[in-house]
Amino acid sequence: MTAITKYIFLLIQILPLLLYAQSKEDYKILFGDLNFESAHPFAEGRALVCIDEYYQYIDQKGNLLPIKFKRTSELPSDFTDARAEIYTRSGKYGFIDPSGKLVIDTIYQVVGTFSESLVFAARKGFYGFVDVKGTEVLPIDRKYRIALSFTNGRAVVSDFKKYGAIDKNGALVIPIEFDEMEPFQEGFAVARKAGSELSGIIDVTGKFVVEPKYKILSGVSEGLIGFYDEKSEKWGFLDVKGNIVIQPKYVNVGDFCDGLVYVENEDSKVGYIDRAGKLVIDFKFEEAWDFSEGVAIAAVEIEKDGYKRNRYGYIDKKGNWFFQPNFSEARVYREGKALVLDSSVNNRLQWKYISKR
Repeated sequence: MTAITKYIFLLIQILPLLLYAQSKEDYKILFGDLNFESAHPFAEGRALVCIDEYYQYIDQKGNLLPIKFKRTSELPSDFTDARAEIYTRSGKYGFIDPSGKLVIDTIYQVVGTFSESLVFAARKGFYGFVDVKGTEVLPIDRKYRIALSFTNGRAVVSDFKKYGAIDKNGALVIPIEFDEMEPFQEGFAVARKAGSELSGIIDVTGKFVVEPKYKILSGVSEGLIGFYDEKSEKWGFLDVKGNIVIQPKYVNVGDFCDGLVYVENEDSKVGYIDRAGKLVIDFKFEEAWDFSEGVAIAAVEIEKDGYKRNRYGYIDKKGNWFFQPNFSEARVYREGKALVLDSSVNNRLQWKYISKR
């Protein structure tokens, strides 16, 4: 065997290993000295992590905020409006600021997530709204038993029987006469009138802009609404005037993000279409999710040791791999970081943050 032949033979043997190594080098591991039992994607420069059965928040440099609290079945929220939820062992809730300082005392039985600088909070089973300083700007009283976060200047409220909406002054701007009302998105909300089984879309005044004639509707995303057509048993999209802009022909759909939405075909494969309904990324994934910062989670089926399983990675808006599908699970890409799960340390599953090299 000549030297050249030996070299070619050796190259053929190690080429698969080289290719695999290359695929593993499309990311770098962040905060490698910390072991996360569970973790959340970053939001406002902070992320919720669990270490040694305690929840803490971590910053972009890997520093842990000073406050921590025992892990329970309750899942705290991410930072929004520079506030994040914490709770005590007795089940009382409060909020910290980005430095980890307690700025709203742990006196509430239930809290929501800050939005538009307000959060709903409950004491003795009744709801009101608190601002970022902890001031109860809409008093906690016996008026409402359920309240959702403010979006588009409206908060959905309920007396436990029907739903309506208030403005930031606490004025009831949409009467409590709906059997269903979801939070507002882009100035519109899915709603269902009392006694009806069909939903439509209302504006911030409570007026139907899409007539209530659909069994299932998604929220508004980039001006379009997913609707389920009972006749075809497929999903399509409407605009906010109720016009069909993408015919119902998909088994499942997501929300539009960055001008694209994932759709599932009858072969249970997932691809992406644009706002005109044009197929932009082919149906080649077992799973795929909404885009965030130009990147989306996607999964392909890989066979190893006689077993087939989905492996997760991240794609760009052309359908090319941003991070190769090397992971057991993956979470939304946010603030330049991905959150993935893989068996990489002592053959144990471990969550880790990664970024592009």
